[in-house]
Amino acid sequence: MLNRKTTYGIRALASIARASPRRLSVAELAKSEGIPPKFLSVILLDLRQHGIVHGRRGRVGGYELAVDPDELTVAKVVESLGGPVFPIVCLRHVPGGVPKRCRECPGTGRCPAELALRNAEHEVHRALSSISLSDLVEGVDEPESVRAEPSGSIPGDREGRPRGSRLPR
Repeated sequence: MLNRKTTYGIRALASIARASPRRLSVAELAKSEGIPPKFLSVILLDLRQHGIVHGRRGRVGGYELAVDPDELTVAKVVESLGGPVFPIVCLRHVPGGVPKRCRECPGTGRCPAELALRNAEHEVHRALSSISLSDLVEGVDEPESVRAEPSGSIPGDREGRPRGSRLPR
């Protein structure tokens, strides 16, 4: 599933999107998100190599998005940072190639669990593909100390979300 690198990457991208058009340094991102700076540098380098962020050195340097946050999906981030959501060998079948078997599955025929796992993988990918970085930024609540809930509302209530948002209510 999602590893620490991917989770940190999603959090860093959300911070960068919220700060736009201002660039954020590794130090600012690391402090605000609680991510070890060296690990964050590796994550940002990977995101830069995949064309998701731009980095600039110097006094006015930092990181900014290289893509539209409405177009960047969580699936794209996961694939850029962590590979497949389900790193299961039988799901990495190459069309026209011989299916690989995982060590837990003896024999030469198709694994009975493969169909269930493949369907689950497709559903997870579909769900992650329907969530944009903008959706994540809009869906994150402000810290309790900042948020002032109107009387009678339920904390975390999302009735005020913009129309067309793809996150569930």
